[in-house]
Amino acid sequence: MGSLEAKRTVISGAAGGMGQVACEIFCSEGARVIGVDIDEEAGNALAERLTAAGHDFAFQRVDVSSSAAVQELASQVQERFGGLDVLYNNAGIVLGKPILETSEEEWDRVQDVSLKGTFLMTRFLAPLMDTGSIINVSSTGGIVGFEFMAAYCAAKGGVLMFTKGCAIDLAPKIRVNAICPGVIDTPMPRAFVSKLSEEEAAEVWRGFEQGHLTKRVGRPEEVVAMARMLASDEASFITGAAIPVDGGWTAI
Repeated sequence: MGSLEAKRTVISGAAGGMGQVACEIFCSEGARVIGVDIDEEAGNALAERLTAAGHDFAFQRVDVSSSAAVQELASQVQERFGGLDVLYNNAGIVLGKPILETSEEEWDRVQDVSLKGTFLMTRFLAPLMDTGSIINVSSTGGIVGFEFMAAYCAAKGGVLMFTKGCAIDLAPKIRVNAICPGVIDTPMPRAFVSKLSEEEAAEVWRGFEQGHLTKRVGRPEEVVAMARMLASDEASFITGAAIPVDGGWTAI
């Protein structure tokens, strides 16, 4: 039996690089998973792959920044599972832009998905949990600042402090923790550097690697391994924590 056997789980941002790995690993550990994302094509392909492998997985298109959409998701979760054990708030977007060039619309979109989305998912899905674990994905950018990333840092710093407040509000039955990844090799940072020239992109990527004490970027499964542990009963005494999985970036 896996460490997450029969745990009823919702994972947001399920169609992204980190999200797909999360769904795969949680399913392989025995969890019953609903993955949500706005990317319906990628989400349906993921569902087809996981169900073909015999896993209990379903995909639902959800905009986590929409109250109505998240409330409908909560109804679907209740209907399918009859409750919830694990909420993995993984959805988020990145914006690399000087703050004086950031539009109000861009600012709002980053906050709406990363921070408001985490709030809405918690607000409407936590009531389905008698006991369990909520895992929020913050970032090293929620702990330290990065050039041209003020909107992103604000959102991820908000997720970190939201986590701590929720851990107090939802204690003692529901544990709430945040993971703070470093740069992880997924399509998101690859897309970020793809807008640069080949030479600039290579230089930025080297900077990513050198910023970690490990002198490399992380792999999605290294972050999901922490999430898997936090979702399991092994983490029964861990709540209100902000845990870096960042190759030592924030230790420097």
